[in-house]
Amino acid sequence: MLENSHSARLRDLLSDQGYAVVTQDCRGRFNSDGDFVPYVNEAHDGFDAVQWLASQEWCDGRVAMLGTSYVAQNCWLAARDAPEPLKAIVPICSPPDLFFNEPMLNGVLLLGPMADWMVKMGRRSFQVSDFIGTVLSGESLPFLEKLPISEIPATAGTNSDWWPKFMEHPEFDAFWRSGSYQDHWDRMRVGALNVTGWWDMNFPGAIMNYPGMRAKAPDSLRSGQRLVIGPWPHTVNRGRMWSGVDFGPSALIDLDSYIVRYLDWQVKGIDNGIEAEDPVHVFVLGANEWWSESDWPLADTSYVPYYLDSQGYANTDRGDGRLSTERPPDSSPSDRYRYDPKDPVRLPWAMTDGPVDDRPATSRSDVLCYSTETLTEPVTVVGPVSFVLYAASSAPDTDWHVRLADVWPDGSSRFLCHGAIRARYRESRERPELMNPGTAYRFEFRLDACGVRLLPGHQLRIELTSSWFPRYARNLNTAASNQCYEKETAIAEQTVLHTAQYPSHVLLPIIAR
Repeated sequence: MLENSHSARLRDLLSDQGYAVVTQDCRGRFNSDGDFVPYVNEAHDGFDAVQWLASQEWCDGRVAMLGTSYVAQNCWLAARDAPEPLKAIVPICSPPDLFFNEPMLNGVLLLGPMADWMVKMGRRSFQVSDFIGTVLSGESLPFLEKLPISEIPATAGTNSDWWPKFMEHPEFDAFWRSGSYQDHWDRMRVGALNVTGWWDMNFPGAIMNYPGMRAKAPDSLRSGQRLVIGPWPHTVNRGRMWSGVDFGPSALIDLDSYIVRYLDWQVKGIDNGIEAEDPVHVFVLGANEWWSESDWPLADTSYVPYYLDSQGYANTDRGDGRLSTERPPDSSPSDRYRYDPKDPVRLPWAMTDGPVDDRPATSRSDVLCYSTETLTEPVTVVGPVSFVLYAASSAPDTDWHVRLADVWPDGSSRFLCHGAIRARYRESRERPELMNPGTAYRFEFRLDACGVRLLPGHQLRIELTSSWFPRYARNLNTAASNQCYEKETAIAEQTVLHTAQYPSHVLLPIIAR
């Protein structure tokens, strides 16, 4: 068993069940030899470690892996090359492939967390409390303001061998593919228990890997896939209250015991009843209850488009932006705002946050808000969310950020999920195309997923803007082939269209129960 000391109780439970628990450092971290280069060596090192463990006299030849966050990704990377002894993995809060979440989201660099992590990785070791600090706890760091972002290590007073490598590869190329794994689902020979939370910073990994393995893994392994989504941020199953919202006593579960039961079934072949249970467990916010489901997305999902509309002033949460199932007329005027990279939107976020209140950002004129009418009946939204945007810009390149929020009767706008895209990657992650200024383009991208029952008195809101700093790097609005080395900026005049011809909309997974 490889794990990253997820909890002392889990370690003890595993030991009591006869598992040998082994902790391994990544290459170049803590007391491990070599140089640390994120993502690059983990597949090969994981494969070798599994083979070595299986050869030990105290091992019966069957190995499982457990890890959280980056170490969860290591589980998938080790499984990529299908080492025969590896029977199961438990990836908790695993990122997906490298251009779907971190270090890039559709071409937008995850700046704050990656830069802060880079600074911490410049030390040979660090304390957990120190790692959770600074930007990962919602504070800002002066070096994040630096342009060009390629010079952040020097500004932060540290050295990094791998940050410059990241800067050299703005597109999804062979460098990033070497640290990816999701195009290898068909060759993986493991059962996987995916665990995440609705506000996990690596959330899309679990909801992509579970259906991917169910569809593409060898037939004999598809029934062994499991998915758990709780009312948690990146620190899963550690509290029932996040950002001031209490999700009730059922928000915390005995996850450790479930992990042990799963491994007993997958690794030891014990018939303990878990095989007959539903494979998907999701906590529905608002209802504050767990649902056991036969699959993800849920079998009875209806995807319903909710269209953006306004009278031309959706700016701020006091504007006239509307969100409804009615397709807008051709006469619907466009919404406009100015995006200045020197004055980006600073939306609150921290690794331990949950449903943060977006009102400090939605008071800005460069944030468009589209809200439903106040609900008179509950509306349940559980599943993947996607967005189709028709927009134009005066710049050859820019970013679009979209957030979905639950507006409470007290006016608070509680964050549910987010998506973003860099305009030049609208057609391909590998082959960027600049825009013709003033030309309308179609942008389609995912907003991850959400699981919420919107109660009477609430509203659903789309928040649309062009930056979310410092979590994400600013688009400088220039035609530079690689903005990582640029410091010159330009102001972009943004136009969002919502007509019958250009029906900008969010596609919501509605559950009618």
